[in-house]
Amino acid sequence: MSRSTPASSSSPRAGAPEPPLAPRVLAIQPSGIREIVDAASKKPQAIHLEAGQPNFPVPLHIAEAAQRAISDGWNYYTPTAGIPTLRELIAAKVTRVNGFRAQASDVICTNGGTGAISAALMATLAAGDEVLLPDPAWPIYAMLCKLLGVEPTFYRCPPDNGFEPDVDALAAAITPRTRMIVINSPNNPTGAVYRQHTVEAVLDLAVRHNLWVLSDECYDQIIFDNKVVSPARLLDDGRVISVYAFSKTYSMTGWRLGYAVAAPRVMASLIKVQQSISSSISSISQKAGEAALSGPQEVIGDMVAIYRKRRDMVVDLLQEAELLMNVPAGAFYMMADVSASGLDSKQFALRLLDEREVAVSPGLALGLSMPRAVRMSLATQDDLLREGVSRLCEFARELRRDR
Repeated sequence: MSRSTPASSSSPRAGAPEPPLAPRVLAIQPSGIREIVDAASKKPQAIHLEAGQPNFPVPLHIAEAAQRAISDGWNYYTPTAGIPTLRELIAAKVTRVNGFRAQASDVICTNGGTGAISAALMATLAAGDEVLLPDPAWPIYAMLCKLLGVEPTFYRCPPDNGFEPDVDALAAAITPRTRMIVINSPNNPTGAVYRQHTVEAVLDLAVRHNLWVLSDECYDQIIFDNKVVSPARLLDDGRVISVYAFSKTYSMTGWRLGYAVAAPRVMASLIKVQQSISSSISSISQKAGEAALSGPQEVIGDMVAIYRKRRDMVVDLLQEAELLMNVPAGAFYMMADVSASGLDSKQFALRLLDEREVAVSPGLALGLSMPRAVRMSLATQDDLLREGVSRLCEFARELRRDR
């Protein structure tokens, strides 16, 4: 038998059309933050203020629990919704910390908070539906909507309202095709923590128009001021889907462990979605999650105290440079107003990286309302944070003087 040879130019396969890729995927625009991350990776001395990743090590008792799980043979599939003991611990945490009663059967463990958000969108929406997203916002919301053939529509969360939702603008954005409102408190990118009357107003709209509410509370325990108001504490009619993650609270971003809490009717669909996509999630991460919830919780307070100190330092620097937009009440991000530079946020971020070796996220990547603002992360060591923000402030001053 002769061996096959590569197709020649005379082969009927030569020049044949390629199968098309999915238009909904091709239509997704890459995150504007990714452009900065990629450019900064080529500068070994760059100070990284663009990434939303804690700079603390995983607490030792969590890492040791993962090692024990491997040694003890936890190397197999788990139930789709998660290990029962972890779901019970999560339900107890939600009842204790977030203020609404949950049972283990109300919980599904997911591939990070992103996995919970993805599953919630897939379980409740159909192609052509509209979802109302905050502006500014974490850009993955809109990317997930496009991936599912769902139309993202944005409602304003303006600086003069403390970056909380403009409820009138939200109401005006609702159409007959609207099916869901997404809220995010504590907020990425602004650090806003929504007050109870704001959350109540959003829920009133949801009930009036029969909409789902997806509440992203992944920063629920990183709080400096105010108190997080979980929508599910105020409304228990089954329309609220609450999303959380271990990523930021326990510095476990790479472990990809999150969870959603939802009513039984929704939970059945969430389980179907996860079963279809991944069957289950990492058993080792789940055992580590058990240790996180059952072990010492002081680790959270210790991290938050450091974030608070960093926030206060950056507030002082930005205020002195006349760049301060707000004082974050939670999460670990800050926005800076760079409009006086004469540049848009992308131009400013690229030049700041090129000329001062400091990486920040451009506001244009976070929403239409932030064309001349940049986001900084507090999740870097104190001396680098001070140096990076100081360079940003001085760069902004120079651009303002040169106009």
